[in-house]
Amino acid sequence: MEVKLSKQQKVTVKGAEDIYLIMRQILRRENKIGQGQEHFWMVGLNQANKILYIELVALGSANMAGINPREAFRMAIYKLAVQVIMVHNHPSGNVTPSIGDQDLTDHFIQAGKFLKVEVIDHLIISDETYHSFVESGIFKKLQASERWILPYKVKKRIRNEGKEEGRKEEKIEMAKAMKRKGMDIQDIEDISGLTIEEIQKL
Repeated sequence: MEVKLSKQQKVTVKGAEDIYLIMRQILRRENKIGQGQEHFWMVGLNQANKILYIELVALGSANMAGINPREAFRMAIYKLAVQVIMVHNHPSGNVTPSIGDQDLTDHFIQAGKFLKVEVIDHLIISDETYHSFVESGIFKKLQASERWILPYKVKKRIRNEGKEEGRKEEKIEMAKAMKRKGMDIQDIEDISGLTIEEIQKL
């Protein structure tokens, strides 16, 4: 469900706090019962970091890990968003990310890469404060994760690593042959591309 935004809320995002202040207003619009439920939103941005939309993707779910990336990114594709920010609230007030929160973020980062819609942060909010995955450093670690990486990408990387290893073996064999012929070590380095230290160990 798309959240109705005022003109003042369609701001250019400069940091996590800008998103938090808007999302706190949206959360406060809920009645007391609604505030006690966990909400999950996606915030879509254009190339200039201006908010295009905010969509409530899930409400009251005890297991946010069950959210389908296909549903979460649907509005981003429709609105031509190039970046998205994940936001959800912890009704308890404790905004420390759980293992499930981190895994969901990891999953969405990879889904965003596939869909060409970059996930740039995940905020966990309460009425009083927020936690930004980027500001805390967790996001950078998740970007390097391979847990949710697409299988074809893993295969491609392995193939590339295999090719690189093969090229290295060719250089070594070439350097060995030149060394047997008594060529100058500097010339071997220039021709083979190996370092002098590598050549001396052959």
